[in-house]
Amino acid sequence: MPTSPKLQTKGKIKDHMASNEADDGSLRDDPSASDDDSVIHDRANMRDEDEAGMEIAQEREALLARNKGSFQTMSMNDGRKRKGWIVFLGVPLPKPLLYLLAVPPILLILSLISDLTISQVPKHLTTLSNGTHEFYPTVLLISLDGFRPEYLSSHKDLLPNLLSISTAHNGIRAESMQPVFPSLTFPNHWSLMTGLHPESHGIVANNFYDPLFTTDQNTRLGAGDKATQGAQFVYIKEDKSWDSNWWWGEPIWSLVERMKRKSAVIMWPGPPMTSTGISPSYFVPYRKLAPSEKVKTIFSYLDHPISERPEFIASYFPEIDQAGHKGGPNSQGVNDTLKLCDDMLEQLIKGLHERNLQDILNVIIVSDHGMAETSNDRIIYLDDILGEEGVDAIEHKDGWPSVGLRFKEGTNSGYYLEILLEAAEQSNGTFAVYTPETMPERWHFSHGHRIAPIYVVPTIGWAITDHHEHEVLFQGDYQPKGNHGYDNLFPEMQAIFFAQGPFVNKLKEKGALDIYESHDPPILKNFQNLQIFSLVTKLLGLSDVEPLHNGTIGFWNKYLGEE
Repeated sequence: MPTSPKLQTKGKIKDHMASNEADDGSLRDDPSASDDDSVIHDRANMRDEDEAGMEIAQEREALLARNKGSFQTMSMNDGRKRKGWIVFLGVPLPKPLLYLLAVPPILLILSLISDLTISQVPKHLTTLSNGTHEFYPTVLLISLDGFRPEYLSSHKDLLPNLLSISTAHNGIRAESMQPVFPSLTFPNHWSLMTGLHPESHGIVANNFYDPLFTTDQNTRLGAGDKATQGAQFVYIKEDKSWDSNWWWGEPIWSLVERMKRKSAVIMWPGPPMTSTGISPSYFVPYRKLAPSEKVKTIFSYLDHPISERPEFIASYFPEIDQAGHKGGPNSQGVNDTLKLCDDMLEQLIKGLHERNLQDILNVIIVSDHGMAETSNDRIIYLDDILGEEGVDAIEHKDGWPSVGLRFKEGTNSGYYLEILLEAAEQSNGTFAVYTPETMPERWHFSHGHRIAPIYVVPTIGWAITDHHEHEVLFQGDYQPKGNHGYDNLFPEMQAIFFAQGPFVNKLKEKGALDIYESHDPPILKNFQNLQIFSLVTKLLGLSDVEPLHNGTIGFWNKYLGEE
């Protein structure tokens, strides 16, 4: 289990406003060869007897000589033109016959091109049978938002079905799984789906400001209209989060669709379409939907004929996280939602056995992060640090519980940075202040214009607010009662990993000894959630065509005995 980290309170101050952005990558016009070709063509058709004309004619003859013996031009027989006839390789042929003879080689060439294109799409590794139907290798990825590993011991009586997965002959779990920083819902779900750090996939918080963002609507504005740059990402609003330009990287479902296969997405955080125009074959947007109804939807997909059945299904369950925010990780609401989701898993396991899919379908159950308890005694008042004038100078505040600050144009942001750093130094470790240059390297959270130039990061269980929010809006009782988003090394922020299916049998048979935290029962060591991406692509037979990602190359080889 990861140990609790120590927060850095002060780092070397650099010009945090300096841009790290690359050039726009626009292509420069390459000198066209067509102009030179036209010159040669024109000169070759001139009947001049001067020396330059002779040199060009000789050059053309030399170029044609390279293909001598393999290429012959068509010519009319003795220069006599016969209407409807043409001479090919010295043989006079009617044009219709020549065209007819040309059809087979043209079809052959088109066939070869088609085969070449198809060969670039990986074929299925195998076809499996449940006794009545054929199945391609299929992966079901389930996310239980806000499920921290501690619940597996503190609430084990409420989780018989989840725990039974890890003790089944084809099941296993990990001690824990490390989220990316910040340990928030949207950044981590997109990291699970793309294998990328937030600085690479662009979703750097649940709410954040992009000063360079241009919407699809703006890019379609006419010449007389003015496109405005800059936009706010708000995770709970579709009109402020579904634009594909927010979401960088390629998710698993897009890769599956691009390989001419089918995928299904049930309320998983992300857009309905990528920036390249790819959508899941089946898509259920976020809405209030009972866990049992989602399981029915999953089985409706699995009951499709093989040609229509998705080979990758991702489904999201927010109930545990919502209860943790409302009442804290030790609340009755968490107890109730843990049981609710465990009952859902009982329904899922039963349905798999009824269809004889327990050794065909690979089921992966994860969470995106954990949950920590907040308190009215652990409050950091930003207005006490910056003063009223400093608070008024803030143009944008990103994220929570950490706060990314962007000051208004013309503000001496360096002055307020100094104030924040001094306050952090005197805070006894309750919070730290970073710029992109001083951000801890292990967070991979320092590159890109979407990361605010100043970040205030509280330690576990602490909250950053102001007097108006706390005393007026919250009436002196801080909300939420449970929170996450903290340093991803804290034990309370870790996620879970469970798996069941045919790949687990191979793992138990061939996996290296050092992958285990314990052997009785078998429990895997903690690993980063970025590795889920390559596990899914491997199980689907798509490793060779997966896009670039931040996971470890070959990470699963020692788990599956492929080193």
